[in-house]
Amino acid sequence: MSAISSATQAAHALLAEGAATPEKTHNGINPPLNGAIVLVVLLILLFVTTRLNRDR
Repeated sequence: MSAISSATQAAHALLAEGAATPEKTHNGINPPLNGAIVLVVLLILLFVTTRLNRDR
């Protein structure tokens, strides 16, 4: 058995164990909330860039 084959089998075994225990899963970030926060930050940056531009 090659090293790649045995590493692949070990990875599959670890993934199978992780799938059997759903209490360890991570929910992550709420996508709509994340998008809203990013949109607000970008709008603030746009406002600052356009209103405080001294080159005009």
